[in-house]
Amino acid sequence: MSTNVLPLFWHLASSSKDTRLAASSELVAAIQDFQAAFAEVRASAPDDADEEDEDDEDDEDEADEDDDESGIEVDHDEQDEDEPKTRAEDARLDRELARDNAEDVVYCVKRLVRGLGSSRESSRLGFAVALTELLARVPTVTPAQTLSLLVRESRWSAGMKGADERDALFARLFGLVALVNSGALFRPSSTSADFVRALERFAQVGDAKPWLRESVGWAVIGAVRVLLDSDVAWQQEGVQAVVEQRVRAQPWTQDKVALVIVLQEARPELDWKALLAPTFKYPSILAAGNLVTLGRILKESGSDDDDGVDASTGSWKPQLHFVWNIILDAYFAPAAGSALERAPFQDLFRVVVDESFFANASSVERKYHGFQIFTRALALVPPGLLPQIFTPNLMRSWMNALTASDRHLHKIALATARHVSDVAAASPAVGFTLLSQLVGKHGRPDFDKVTRTKTVEGIMSSLSVEGVKEYVDYLQAVVVGKGETTDAAALEDRRVWALDQLLALCRNGSVPKDGSWVGPLLDFLLVHGFFIIRKADKKSPIAALHATPKPALTETTAAVARARLVSVLVEVTSFQPKKDAKDAKADGPVAAAGAGPRPAQAVGCDTAGVPWVRRVLATVGALEADGAHVEPAADADAEIRAIRARAAAALDAVRTGESDRDVRRGAEVLLSFLVLQTYDEVEDALDMLEEAVDATARLFEKKGKKSKAALAEDDTPPIDTLLDTLVQLLDKGSADLRALANLVFGLVSSALTESGIKHLVAQLEATAAEAAEQESDEDVEDDDNEASIDGADEDADEDADDDDDDEEDSEDGDAVDPEFRKRVAAALQVSGLGVDEDATAGEGDEDEDEEAWDDEQMMKVDAQLAAVFRERAGTSKRADLKHLQIENLHFKLRVLDLVDTYLRRQPTSPLSLLLVVPLLNLVRRAGPSEAELATKATSIIRARLGRANHYPEPSLLALPILDEIHAFARHAASAELSALASAASLFVARAVVADDDETDAVAATYGTTLADFVGRKASSVHPPFLLEFARRHPLRAWRIRAALVAAAAPGAGVNAFRQQAVYSLLGALAGQLAVIAKARPADEVRAFVAGAAAQVYATLEDAAAMGEFKADRLKEVVKFALGLARASKAAGVAWDAQRLRDVEQTVRDGKTKSAAGVVALVKQLVAVVVGKEGKEGKEGKRKEADGDVDMDAPAEDGEGQSESADKPKKRKAGAADKAKPDGAKVKKAKMEAGADGAVKKAKKAKAAKA
Repeated sequence: MSTNVLPLFWHLASSSKDTRLAASSELVAAIQDFQAAFAEVRASAPDDADEEDEDDEDDEDEADEDDDESGIEVDHDEQDEDEPKTRAEDARLDRELARDNAEDVVYCVKRLVRGLGSSRESSRLGFAVALTELLARVPTVTPAQTLSLLVRESRWSAGMKGADERDALFARLFGLVALVNSGALFRPSSTSADFVRALERFAQVGDAKPWLRESVGWAVIGAVRVLLDSDVAWQQEGVQAVVEQRVRAQPWTQDKVALVIVLQEARPELDWKALLAPTFKYPSILAAGNLVTLGRILKESGSDDDDGVDASTGSWKPQLHFVWNIILDAYFAPAAGSALERAPFQDLFRVVVDESFFANASSVERKYHGFQIFTRALALVPPGLLPQIFTPNLMRSWMNALTASDRHLHKIALATARHVSDVAAASPAVGFTLLSQLVGKHGRPDFDKVTRTKTVEGIMSSLSVEGVKEYVDYLQAVVVGKGETTDAAALEDRRVWALDQLLALCRNGSVPKDGSWVGPLLDFLLVHGFFIIRKADKKSPIAALHATPKPALTETTAAVARARLVSVLVEVTSFQPKKDAKDAKADGPVAAAGAGPRPAQAVGCDTAGVPWVRRVLATVGALEADGAHVEPAADADAEIRAIRARAAAALDAVRTGESDRDVRRGAEVLLSFLVLQTYDEVEDALDMLEEAVDATARLFEKKGKKSKAALAEDDTPPIDTLLDTLVQLLDKGSADLRALANLVFGLVSSALTESGIKHLVAQLEATAAEAAEQESDEDVEDDDNEASIDGADEDADEDADDDDDDEEDSEDGDAVDPEFRKRVAAALQVSGLGVDEDATAGEGDEDEDEEAWDDEQMMKVDAQLAAVFRERAGTSKRADLKHLQIENLHFKLRVLDLVDTYLRRQPTSPLSLLLVVPLLNLVRRAGPSEAELATKATSIIRARLGRANHYPEPSLLALPILDEIHAFARHAASAELSALASAASLFVARAVVADDDETDAVAATYGTTLADFVGRKASSVHPPFLLEFARRHPLRAWRIRAALVAAAAPGAGVNAFRQQAVYSLLGALAGQLAVIAKARPADEVRAFVAGAAAQVYATLEDAAAMGEFKADRLKEVVKFALGLARASKAAGVAWDAQRLRDVEQTVRDGKTKSAAGVVALVKQLVAVVVGKEGKEGKEGKRKEADGDVDMDAPAEDGEGQSESADKPKKRKAGAADKAKPDGAKVKKAKMEAGADGAVKKAKKAKAAKA
């Protein structure tokens, strides 16, 4: 046996698929080489082959005595009836195998067959693949020889362990499958006996264990398909054997159904009526009359009268049986077809799946399989048949399973929902079909709400333009009521749902907003919301007039249509069209020559460039002119028509101008919406429209046309009037109106003036009490106006009013709070004047004497009643005030949306500076009930001011505002407020008009704040407020360098913490020293470094003398000095090295000598400053170590003295030292001590002289 292939058998069992395949490939290639070499040798020596044959015949008796070539004793198969004959046959086949193949090939075949029974890792897979390839490429290994080896190597018996039995069964099954897949069983040299023998072995495996029947059935169908595709001479005999063994002799199971379907497609001429009887009545198993019986078989459910049906197929498995793949292929495969009659697929799905798997009595396991069948069918069914598989039972089970997460089928139902969405995304053309089923007859209009998913929303997102049009038509048909037979309440609910779906389409950002469906949708909502169709007009260009709703829309539905029109109009007006991939490709450099870029769709306009609001108003005019077919739902008097006419004239004037296009478009949108509001009889719509018309006329009036008297009369800028109208829309509380106000405000924001910004600020600063007072003043004014109007008719209607008083009183009396009535009765009872209601309830005698109350009794009850009424008034007032506070909070949140819009749309406008301080005050003054307001204001400051990319232009407004911000920062109660003030200050500082180099207003303001921080104990300035300025504006912060240096002096700050913060500020400047040195004179830089270094020296000396500084803070001072030293070295500024050495000595000798960290940092600072001398000192040490330095010589005193002279130098003992006697070492030590003493004396003399 060749040793180079033996390691490959180990790799065949690897858990890695790539390793197994590589090993199989190498092994099969080696086997082919072995066989080729064997064939050459055999062809060149025929005599030797004859002698070998004779030797084999002589050894036949010896081979018969052996039970197995491998030498392994195994139990004999109980099904072998003639054991001696079988053993002789096996021996003959082994001799033929050894005669016709190389020795290595024989070994590999036997080794691969034996390996099928191994349970180690993935050996069964690897060995089966290798065996399949070997049988396919080595034709000298016959099927009979392979079957013989396989049977002997995979025997099992009743006495075997369970694991061993399973290994044997799997080995037999994998070997048979390898034999089929290799094609060796269907070579021209093979026989029908080999095929029949393989079928028998398959049957033995299937009969041994029920849980293997499905696998055996799948393998047999694979063998049958290969047989039908082959051209062997015994093909018909093989088919007949399959029919006899697998059809006639087997009970009806899913495996048998799959086999019959395959055979009926290939052999329809067989006598299928006799073969299927008596279980099935018709010859085609998929015939309509057989579906009920087929359903019972496929769901593995038999009955007493089902002849030949076997329902026991082992334990339940979550995997769907392969028979469904065969059934679906029979219907939808490209080459699907049969000469036998088949039931339509929708009938099969309804009977076999919906009425069997999803029946009310079906178990959750069968429903689980039903969902799998539906999922597989969904990807294959053509669009025309899709509605037929959304059957009632399926939809009911699906929605029930999706309702709650604790349902048994919830996970498979969610997976089904995701699959439906994936199908819609892959094929947008079927999106409408899927939608119509989910929300249609068997589904629910509120499918997403009931199932708590976003299936409908997801499908809408994947719709194509054609799919959206179809869905819009479907929803419009629901509103019109075509084919509806439900009651009125259900019909109205369904109509409202359809209108909501139309709005959801427009709000879904993934749905393409194409004019082919948006325009008709707007017309539809307009016609059915604002008009009443009296007669259909089939020829009208407005599609909504082609049919009248039956029954007619109620006022409630019409109101919903009007509201949805406003919402849809806001959505499409503010929608930003996106260029799709096709457009981008056409506009790109690869566009065809001569084909220009496609016109971009403008915001809020159709493809022709016409704004949607203008188109809607044009449709309104056309409908008003068509009196024969429609009429307005609301009548308009002469005043309303006059205002509409003025609005139309103002709109014409707005559209004709070219300047300020955004402002003109915003005015057009606002006027158009207000005109639509007049058709809906909205409160204050006429007043707002009139004000907006006047303001628009003044805003776009030509210069010089207005008279002086008019100028004197109109003090309010027209843009402020439009802003006031927008604020009124915000006060309405409608989400659509709020979106409209933000849209228009963003368009007209460029025209706002300082008074308009102040008006916004006033809305933010108004309190709930002021709002209540303003509201009461407006009510009084309205009452006065009504009184003056009604005064003329008061006398004429006095009698009528008197007649109505009693009725009104009675109505008011009925509206009295029962609780309040009980309190009044209790007060009377306490006063002793209570009345027994039960006693007087039945008394109706009017002649009974009534007891009158005297003054004493009235005074007695007065106190009780007064207390009750005071309590009621107080409770009502508190409730009203709380309600006003909530409304005021919501209103301010809407105003903040406008503020955010302005800062986003006009970041370079100086007027944006006016909003900074109010935002800060809003955060600081917000109470616990206004936390949401403070949060939103904070987010605006951080997003629009702290992370701004554009800044306001220089303005004189900036400096006073900067002073206010700093005053705010000096009293900031928290670090968060200080951070917000810092962001605002840096934002405003960029807009301050620049002064000359020496006097900068921004630096002066920060200098004042610095002085407050350092010198005032009650100051609330936080260090990051000043630190951010130094980091982000180093050149401006450079102007307060003198103040910073002075503040760093010992004792300059009110406490050590603030003086430490000053060093942090100096460190920020030191970090930018290289940049500053390029922009400022060198003298300034040197003076700054010298001054900062002097303060460091003073701080260190003070700490060494007094010891008041904490070690950690002193470390920070030295760290600043280190940073300054490095920065100054980079900028070319030198330090006073001698002064630094003196300070170092002071730190070592003073009270700071115990602070080892401080001493080490000072030493590091000296090394950084005097880097050259330090290097020389290091070189001296190296020379000393080499013996070139005289250690006995006294160290020189002077400026160039290294710090190493402060103590005796040490060196490693050399060979000469080791040779010296002990006396010489003692003498040397004394000399070193003398040198040390001389150095100390020199230092003391120098200190005394200083």
